[in-house]
Amino acid sequence: MPSKSFDEVLKGFFWGLGFSLSVIGIGTVYTLKMAAHVDKGFKESLQLNAMNSINELAPSYEVSLSELFKENGRVKITAELKNTSSEELYAVGVIASTFDINGKFIGNCIGKGSEITLAPKEISYVEIDCDFFRIQSEKVHSAKVKIKWI
Repeated sequence: MPSKSFDEVLKGFFWGLGFSLSVIGIGTVYTLKMAAHVDKGFKESLQLNAMNSINELAPSYEVSLSELFKENGRVKITAELKNTSSEELYAVGVIASTFDINGKFIGNCIGKGSEITLAPKEISYVEIDCDFFRIQSEKVHSAKVKIKWI
């Protein structure tokens, strides 16, 4: 009889051990899943706050295409960047998206002005030199400009 009771104790021990490992495993998976969910929510909240901050600055700048010219197989674009606010602002970069005669996208060019800050209502001209292959440069017909946050 003593061996049967030892077998029962051993059987109960392994059942308890299996149950404990299952609970720990489920708890670990649940905790990791919740941590990932909380982390994702935090990142989305942080991203939303950053986007709201940038959107508050966006109306303070106005950018327009001044000139687009091609010379010696290179494309050069001049953009006009204006501070439309009543406060001094840091200058930003400009992205010029280039297109062919059919409106097909060719590539982006990035440039920034020489000024570090722009006074209220000040205008800065940004010269953008596109680093395209000659065949791409020959196809450029038009460009659209927008602000690039540095």
